Amino acid sequence: MNVLLSVIAFIVLLAILVGFHEWGHLSVARANGVFCEVFSFGMGPKIFERTDKYGTKWRISLFPIGGYVKMFGDADATSVRERIPEGYTEADMQKMSAFRKTPWQRILIAFGGPLANFVMAIVLLFGIGVIKGIPEQSNEITVVSKNSLAYKSGLRTKDRIVKINDKNIKSFKELAPKLKKAKGTDYTLTVNRGGQIKTFNVKMYTEFAGKITPITKLGIRSTGYNYEPTTVINAIKMACVKTWNIIAGNVTGLAKIFKSKESVENVGGIISIFNMSVEGAGNGLASFVMTLALLSAMLGAMNLLPIPCLDGGTILINVIEWIRGKSLGDKTIETIFAIGLFTVAGLMLLGLWNDITNLSVFSKIANIFK
Repeated sequence: MNVLLSVIAFIVLLAILVGFHEWGHLSVARANGVFCEVFSFGMGPKIFERTDKYGTKWRISLFPIGGYVKMFGDADATSVRERIPEGYTEADMQKMSAFRKTPWQRILIAFGGPLANFVMAIVLLFGIGVIKGIPEQSNEITVVSKNSLAYKSGLRTKDRIVKINDKNIKSFKELAPKLKKAKGTDYTLTVNRGGQIKTFNVKMYTEFAGKITPITKLGIRSTGYNYEPTTVINAIKMACVKTWNIIAGNVTGLAKIFKSKESVENVGGIISIFNMSVEGAGNGLASFVMTLALLSAMLGAMNLLPIPCLDGGTILINVIEWIRGKSLGDKTIETIFAIGLFTVAGLMLLGLWNDITNLSVFSKIANIFK
């Protein structure tokens, strides 16, 4: 893909993901009588704006990363502190502000964004199932980094793995559990590379001074999908199950990283998302839609983590206030959000650092400009 199409694919993907997420907040807020002042695609200075019949200003902002809904009475971007807008009264606040709603209504509003992402993932996967069939990750691989064991063992992006030892492989689903069991051992991978059959020996361990340390990651992912025709009922089941698996997999994966059971190298950043959008778009519309569904479920799951600055943190604060029967103080809120902001910023910087140190990502981006 050329640079223009790559950037367009990335912006479209982000706009759909974030726009649908924020639309979820807006819809639930409106359903509970909250006035939404602004709905913005992107951040920063506005470049376009129109007001709908409800009085909400729909805005396109300069920087096409992220977005937000500003609800009536929000004191700042955290949406957990109240300010009476100039020219409005206490009666207006009682009627239109989210802060005057019951705790369970505020929890529903916070949950609206992630819920929208989950629904979006299910609908997209269902559509793919009905039109093309049940998607299964193919045995064609992408090598994620030149520092990975896969690259050092001779594997390359676009290789199609056809055997592990003497076992035939037709999909990534068959390959992944076998690779997981193989840590600490060596095995043979047979690949089809542009019509040529090649064999590579892979050692899933390092040896130093007589000490053997198992390697848990080969450093590959599936490049595309194969589709098996199915019924409407099975397409519904598949969409729900796959969405749940994505949610559960991301939450448990992040939990393992916090518990030091998984490497922090597995955290990806904005460049990884760019790479996924380019890869998805480059493999056709169906692949791009699959990427969109995957990232939508991931975005919803990550936003439900009980970290301040995220929807899950807002839900947690409202639950605490509901149990206490009164609001937390401003200083407490400031401290909680400072911790949350530090945590989220740390995760973003870690993901960006991992992307920067992933040389294969940069080579792929560099190839776009050729």
